[in-house]
Amino acid sequence: EKLINPEVLEYEGEQTGEEGCLSLPGEYADVKRAEWIRYKYIDENGDEHLQEATGLRARVIQHEVDHLDGILFIDKLSTMKRDMIKKRIKKRISQGDY
Repeated sequence: EKLINPEVLEYEGEQTGEEGCLSLPGEYADVKRAEWIRYKYIDENGDEHLQEATGLRARVIQHEVDHLDGILFIDKLSTMKRDMIKKRIKKRISQGDY
């Protein structure tokens, strides 16, 4: 399924789950997201859709919409956790492992 220009319109509840991302290979952290969302998007035929999602689907949509807004999952973490991940990434880069 392709979601073109997805936008989260409403959200409720909270879920916490481990996330990772191809933008930050090998890094994972628990991220808080909404449990339920209502979102709209355009399909490949140009038709607009309004849908709801819960659980993992809601998490994935929120994660991908964040990407479109220039936000990575580490931006949702505490400063301490984000700094720990950045430090690991810098170390891996300096060792040529990234």
